[in-house]
Amino acid sequence: MNSNDLAAKLKTFGLHLRGVLTLPTEELKSLQIEADSDVSIALVGNIGSSYWPVFSQSSEYQDGQPDPLDRWSRRIAEPVAKAFGATPIYPFEGPPYHPFLQWAKRAEALSQSPIGLMIHPNYGLWHSYRFGLLFQSQVSDALDISVESPCQTCEEQPCLRACPVGAFSASGYDVDSCATHLKTTADAGCHQQGCLARNACPVGEAFRYESAQHTFHLRAFLAAR
Repeated sequence: MNSNDLAAKLKTFGLHLRGVLTLPTEELKSLQIEADSDVSIALVGNIGSSYWPVFSQSSEYQDGQPDPLDRWSRRIAEPVAKAFGATPIYPFEGPPYHPFLQWAKRAEALSQSPIGLMIHPNYGLWHSYRFGLLFQSQVSDALDISVESPCQTCEEQPCLRACPVGAFSASGYDVDSCATHLKTTADAGCHQQGCLARNACPVGEAFRYESAQHTFHLRAFLAAR
């Protein structure tokens, strides 16, 4: 795999090569992935609103059918995988679901934030993973993951205080309180700005999602509940 060529191809869709790691055979067996030897997985995702201009103009976004982002991700992943001799896998396929966040922590400098989302030292909470590409050959493009979590030096932790219903705490995320607030309070700031707790994080402010993307994710969250 030529990682530069792959990264260039992904960029045309607003996607990024987020890291590469090796999956040993024993791990593959536990995940019910058939392979005769160790394989490499290239993780693909967005940074900020990088994919939004492309996705928001797609047929999947506009057709009114369920799961538009997942369907778009499949449509992008399959020809890219074929062109580079890989097999696509997705974080939304399951159960059982593939441990994308565990893989991401092994491929990038990620750590868990106080509100549960994975935080990146540069992108903050504004990134995600759309699919993975499995390669039979070994690829050694793993990134430096030795960077300290920005949360370790964040004394005020504003993310834990910004939610109007206190859905985030040291004990976890109260999904029901969050969803109820959004459903019953049409003028909640979250509807206009996105999750206030997520927005309160000072890391990666330049990568915050644009308002239309905030609205899209909020509606998807409520539709699932």
